Amino acid sequence: MSRLSLASRRHDPYWDVDGAGARHQRTRQRIARIGVWFAIVVVLAVVVSQLATVDPEYLFRGAGRPILAGAMMTILGTAALLALAHIRHVSRR
Repeated sequence: MSRLSLASRRHDPYWDVDGAGARHQRTRQRIARIGVWFAIVVVLAVVVSQLATVDPEYLFRGAGRPILAGAMMTILGTAALLALAHIRHVSRR
C-alpha cells in the first residue's frame, strides 16, 4: 500500500466513508489535541512570565554563575525541542 501524500495527511480520506460515530470521535480527538497544545502554550507563557529579569552587568562580571545558568537553559531548551519532536513523531502514526 502506498503512503499518503503530505496534503492527504491534513485531510482525512475516510471522512465520508466512516459512520457518524467515527467522525465524531475523530473530531473529539482533534479538539483534545488542540486543547493539549493550548494548555502547553499557556503553561510555558506562565513560566516565562515568572522568570526573573537578567542584569546585563551581572552577565559580564558574574562569578561563574552566568555560565551555569546558560548551560542549564541550554539543557532546558534541548529537552523542550526533544519533547516537541517526540510529540510530532508520535502524532504521525
